[in-house]
Amino acid sequence: MALGVFFIGARRETGNPMRRFVHLVLAAVNGAGLVFILLFAHIAFAAGVATTIRAAIAAYILAAMMGLLWVGLLKLKYSWRADLTCIAATILMVCAAAWFLLQPRDSYMLVGSLAGKVAVTSGTPSGILGAVRYGQFPGGPDNNEVPLRTFRGAREAIDAIGKIPDVSAALVPAAMVPDGQTVLWRTEALNDRDKAFGITLAVLAIVLGLLTFGGHIHRRHPLSIGSEFIVDTIRGIPMLVIVLYVGLPLAGALKDATQGVVDPPNLVRGIAAMALAYSAYLAEIFRSGINAIPAGQIEAAHSLGLNGWRTARLVVLPQAFRIIIPPLGNELIAILKDTSLLSILSIRDITQRMREFQSASFLPFAPYNSAAIFYIFLTLAAASLVSTIERKYDIKHR
Repeated sequence: MALGVFFIGARRETGNPMRRFVHLVLAAVNGAGLVFILLFAHIAFAAGVATTIRAAIAAYILAAMMGLLWVGLLKLKYSWRADLTCIAATILMVCAAAWFLLQPRDSYMLVGSLAGKVAVTSGTPSGILGAVRYGQFPGGPDNNEVPLRTFRGAREAIDAIGKIPDVSAALVPAAMVPDGQTVLWRTEALNDRDKAFGITLAVLAIVLGLLTFGGHIHRRHPLSIGSEFIVDTIRGIPMLVIVLYVGLPLAGALKDATQGVVDPPNLVRGIAAMALAYSAYLAEIFRSGINAIPAGQIEAAHSLGLNGWRTARLVVLPQAFRIIIPPLGNELIAILKDTSLLSILSIRDITQRMREFQSASFLPFAPYNSAAIFYIFLTLAAASLVSTIERKYDIKHR
């Protein structure tokens, strides 16, 4: 009740001190409740609300930063120095990719027999593992998949032959194979780390080279073309697809490329996915607000001796912010509601808590009604905040 009174009262003028005092008391009460939900609530829907608010705020801030980055790149002007810089960067990436891809190959041997499982070690190139698993080597089984068993090191894999009943072969580096072992297959391959770095740098070099070529033809900065392409591409992909792509295969690839050093939790993956998705929409909002500023004001700022950064900070951005407050508020409300998609990554937000509660209680309506009410409260709070900020920066009715 107090929350609703505060929402309604916040839209009225606070002329007398008594009304202002009442508003301050209501704000303090609701603020204390919000702090409790964010910091101290750890059960059922309360913890889900805390997770939802944290994810929405973090994703919104990160999306705004990324959106400003896309707009900044989009505003870059064409120059011959930019072309030369991009060409030099492309050449450096090509050389680095060639250096990684031309590293010495590691030699591996498959020893033993194929009567049981094949012992393999962590760090073995994935291409060799796939060839052994599916029998894609001379003398391999035609239609049967070879079972594998992973060991910590090559010595443990070799010792497992004969000691563990279901292990009859081992795939280990050639230098670790003792004398007297039956060699079934010998091959060489580049380790996965150098291969991943080389392929990544080669792809980036190709992309930057194409952007540089297109920018030279159309007299645009290469990074400006790249920013426009990223924004248009992200806006064309559904939110759920981005969440699944960033949260599952992309995060897994990052973990494999860093040998498990970088393994973000599901909540961080979901926040990054939502920030990436909403950065494209916020970039368009920022761009429209900046373009709404008359060019004469920018020229006047330059005539006063302000450089590009000071012109943007002191002249363009303050005015553009007042213009884009309503659409920014809409995006905040949208991101609050779209956090429900993070439940697909098993993040225990409001929606995931609702599903758990419904599965445990088998109640048909209560969990869904509770989740809907929580989302309504969150969106009303966000709308009230946006309205307050909009009134504060509205200079037309002062």
